[in-house]
Amino acid sequence: MVKKIDCKNLPCPEPVLRTKEALEEMEEGILEVELNSFSSVQNVKRFVQNQGLYFEIKKNGNNTTIITVVKGYECELPQNNFDSSKETKSFWALITGAIITAILASTCCLGPLLFLIFGVSVSSLSFLHVFAPYRDYFLAAAVLIIGYLWFNYFFKIRRRPVCEGSICKNYVKYLTIGTVVTLIMLTFPYWGQYLAGD
Repeated sequence: MVKKIDCKNLPCPEPVLRTKEALEEMEEGILEVELNSFSSVQNVKRFVQNQGLYFEIKKNGNNTTIITVVKGYECELPQNNFDSSKETKSFWALITGAIITAILASTCCLGPLLFLIFGVSVSSLSFLHVFAPYRDYFLAAAVLIIGYLWFNYFFKIRRRPVCEGSICKNYVKYLTIGTVVTLIMLTFPYWGQYLAGD
């Protein structure tokens, strides 16, 4: 089965979306995608590579390029768009760093809460006051990290023609959870007194 789709003169990411839709409708077979812009060719090529499908690119006249995609066969193709392993480690390092710095920013008031929850002696937590003078620095660091991760989502992750890997696919969910935990810890000194019964 050979299926042909005409994606000429379409703005990005329409050629990728139509290619994706056409492939999803096929159980197996050959898809020919007709394109006439360099960016569209590169985007469709990148998408097909991410799917691990065999493809060929050939010129059809002066301005037209045809990408032939084969679906239903095992193919070994290089996956070199980005290092998902490195991206995953970087994301978790940054979100963990944001949460830790937020906790350090609220150490001035953690003693009473830990005493209420776990029965830990406040005197044994006196070392936490060492971090109190640096609260503003920890607060700024946590806000900057969370801000950078949201910036990365809106201006990089979200603009990818195809999203591969658990971090990319669940980026907003994980980042939202991390942001909420960070905000809870950063604002704890303001509302924690009510938990302590003050």
